[in-house]
Amino acid sequence: MRNIVCASAVVLGLCGSAVLAQRGGAGGEGQTVVLEKAPTDHAIFISKDKIAQYLKDMDAKKLQTLRMIEGGKFNVNIRRITNAETALIHPKTVDVWVVLDGGGTITTGGKVESGKIVGGQSHALKVGDVEFIPAGLPHGVSGVNGNITWLNVRWDTDWPADAKLGAGNAPPAAGSAPPAGRGGRGLAVKEYAQTDHSVAIPLEKLNAYRQEMESANSGTMRMIEGGHFNVNIRRIKEPSVEFHANTIDTWVVLEGGGTANTGFELNDRKAVPGTGVNQKVTVGDVMFVPSNFNHGFSAVDGVVAWLNIRWDDNYAK
Repeated sequence: MRNIVCASAVVLGLCGSAVLAQRGGAGGEGQTVVLEKAPTDHAIFISKDKIAQYLKDMDAKKLQTLRMIEGGKFNVNIRRITNAETALIHPKTVDVWVVLDGGGTITTGGKVESGKIVGGQSHALKVGDVEFIPAGLPHGVSGVNGNITWLNVRWDTDWPADAKLGAGNAPPAAGSAPPAGRGGRGLAVKEYAQTDHSVAIPLEKLNAYRQEMESANSGTMRMIEGGHFNVNIRRIKEPSVEFHANTIDTWVVLEGGGTANTGFELNDRKAVPGTGVNQKVTVGDVMFVPSNFNHGFSAVDGVVAWLNIRWDDNYAK
């Protein structure tokens, strides 16, 4: 099977890391190169240098989408385009974008007519900006500045009605007041996820949030709360231990660095020395951590901050 897969992946210059090419995944975008199926027994580390090599490979083969991790109901991709794209709607799939290179103009909302958005809202995107796009919302990119490249983290929203919330707390009902402005674990929430508009978090706001966290000595900033999902900044100065029974994490390191430790054993809520896998991380690196899996930092180089994109995986079987 591995040889058959690599035979087709050679065409894309990605053999050695690609594990399959298939149709499907969250959002249903058709035939897509897939590098790895989402694991349940280990984390996936994607260094900034590896991402840079992927971009070179994509340019060489004029590839617009590279699916680094495929989970069926979710995936982690790189999207890289050089021209305006046809407007898209994903009926049940949330997108979170992190701009890696280039820039352009994103338009969201309104309605789609002849492949274009009419009546939407537009704003510029640049390197470091984050965009949250709810399921069912029209969106598209125009005014591309050479290229626009973004990390695209995506998950489906069709959890069963009785699925327990893992990532956070349910947003308040329309027209009602938020519960004292608090989200999962009693965290202050900047915004509750809605379905009728996207949320833009430009780099400047991310930086201001990190400064706010420093002043408040806070380890978590919940920027968007969706109940079964949320988008946060985590910023710590000491080693950490975490476990989420049914919540997946995808990290993008924003500041500092340290040694991520995953899959370790626990004793009295502390990581057992010498267990798990240690990985040095620094700014620009990406980490995928499956649910039901011990993870954290065994060492912090002064401070480490990361964008933490999270969603529950307790979909119907």
